[in-house]
Amino acid sequence: MKNTDKAILLNRISYSESSLIITFYTFENGIQKFIFQGGKKKAHQLFPLAISEITYYKRPDSDLGKLTSSESKQILNELPFHPIKSTIAFFIADVLLKCLKTEEGENVLFEFLESEIVKLDKATDLTYFPLLFLFSFSQYLGINPNKETEKCFYFNVMEGILGNSKPIGDIYYEGDAVQLIAEIIDGKETSNSLHSSKKTRDEALQIFIHYYQLHIPQFKELKTLDVIREILYS
Repeated sequence: MKNTDKAILLNRISYSESSLIITFYTFENGIQKFIFQGGKKKAHQLFPLAISEITYYKRPDSDLGKLTSSESKQILNELPFHPIKSTIAFFIADVLLKCLKTEEGENVLFEFLESEIVKLDKATDLTYFPLLFLFSFSQYLGINPNKETEKCFYFNVMEGILGNSKPIGDIYYEGDAVQLIAEIIDGKETSNSLHSSKKTRDEALQIFIHYYQLHIPQFKELKTLDVIREILYS
């Protein structure tokens, strides 16, 4: 059966001299994987977080569909070519692959991701983008951390709570990185409102990743984490 859907590209791997295996997050059917025969000829359009309209065939008893076309649905002027933006795109795609597993469409989540991709493409300051994305995305996953006090000195990552009491028996963090995460939770959505060192931002990013690993089943090491840390926070 022929299907058409809107899709966000998460991963592609070489399958043969001319073909690719591509993983998309789709508007109607969640995570979908396809073989794209001759796809290498269109490799310039098939970059992480590309937003496309795809046409494909897939049998109900098969995990792998056959992609027949992928056409750009949203023009992204900088994302494929800007070295830092494309690195962040690889990082976000890596996170999405670890978190999104079902073949069920979640339209609100898809629209959130679409808006974040456009925001990344247009952004002029990328300093806090990975941190802000991880917090915003955690809200859609239902695992977002919360503050229980106005001033927060500790982050209990097991419970997902920031507060001023030192946790007993749970895994927790303290220090400037926790203060930064508290500011992000407070809705400091632009880097003009946030003030921190590269070291603090790096620590906050690692805390967020550890938090995801504790709360998302099978969330393993990110291949892109060291690269994003090197580019933004070294």
